[in-house]
Amino acid sequence: MAFTYADVAWLAEDDELGDLWCLTFVRGVSEVEALLRLGADQESIRPLTYDELIDDGLFPETVLAGRVGDWTVLIEESGWTCTETDKAQELSAGTVVVAVLRHDYGSDDFVYAVDGELVTYFNPKIPEWRHGSDPDRLNDLVREAGLDPEDGPGTGAKAPSSASGALLLAARLTGVVLTRGIVKEPLMSGVIG
Repeated sequence: MAFTYADVAWLAEDDELGDLWCLTFVRGVSEVEALLRLGADQESIRPLTYDELIDDGLFPETVLAGRVGDWTVLIEESGWTCTETDKAQELSAGTVVVAVLRHDYGSDDFVYAVDGELVTYFNPKIPEWRHGSDPDRLNDLVREAGLDPEDGPGTGAKAPSSASGALLLAARLTGVVLTRGIVKEPLMSGVIG
């Protein structure tokens, strides 16, 4: 399926999750395993809805985890643990991790890690400043997502926000788009220490 900006706009443009969140996609790892890799206390793992997370003020310490196809999606409200180098490496051991951080009053991030190695990571607002073991590996996809790896984000009326471009890039890499239904259903959760 060819995803478009319309598929991710509800998250990036509609402020559904607010102005600071991180979505991380981990291939072939269960929700519980992903939470444990992130450092969750085993006894804290339980079902929880996004609304309960917000209403009870459990963020940013509590991370939600849901399964979409072969991927586990981690949702951090007001957090960015999954984009930290050591956590991205731990999460990606033996698999692939794609993380998108929206941080309206800080630095956005995009992380692509494979088997414990940070392949490429960058701020979607400045995609020409890429880092990692193979920072140019995703350049064609980065360009298709409207984040020009040589000249920065696109411009003009149809240009995406950096968050939209990063989410579109993640969707095209994983084949997963987070929907309102997934966010609102009960998910696994864990307190990250």
